[in-house]
Amino acid sequence: MTERMTGRQPRVLVGVDGSPAARAALEFAVREARMRGATLMAIMAVELPDYAWIDPYAVRAHPADDTLQRARRELDRILTAAGADGLDVDSVVTATPAPQVLVDRSADSDLLVVGSRGHGGFRGLVLGSVSMQCVLHAHCPVTVVHAEEQPDARTHRTVEDARRETTVPFI
Repeated sequence: MTERMTGRQPRVLVGVDGSPAARAALEFAVREARMRGATLMAIMAVELPDYAWIDPYAVRAHPADDTLQRARRELDRILTAAGADGLDVDSVVTATPAPQVLVDRSADSDLLVVGSRGHGGFRGLVLGSVSMQCVLHAHCPVTVVHAEEQPDARTHRTVEDARRETTVPFI
């Protein structure tokens, strides 16, 4: 639907957690929002620390405000690094679990962009739990962006290294 038909500006929603795939997703979402003339809605979901188990009587104030403020500063830094300057950006930091907030907010969005995998889970998975939930339950089209593989210093071996590891040494 067009802006004229819906009565609102197009919206591109993106999940941000600071992982390489999320950074690639944000860069994609920034380009897409510019191309569409859309509002970019960046969501960062954080898990609040639970210190009550240590001593529920000693901890009077929950550190939620400090955690959310630090996450807000980090999200602002990530948006600046991704080149979101000049875009209409609506950034949200929340303690709501990422799959829930992204799926809920997708109802008012034209596109949801997520990274293929975040910080958690198993390294070899093609899709992480958040991106899988978004693909299965979002109310709008979803784009899953994979980060470019960064070379790992441990995987760069020479032929001599391989020979040493596989050839029986002669005495």
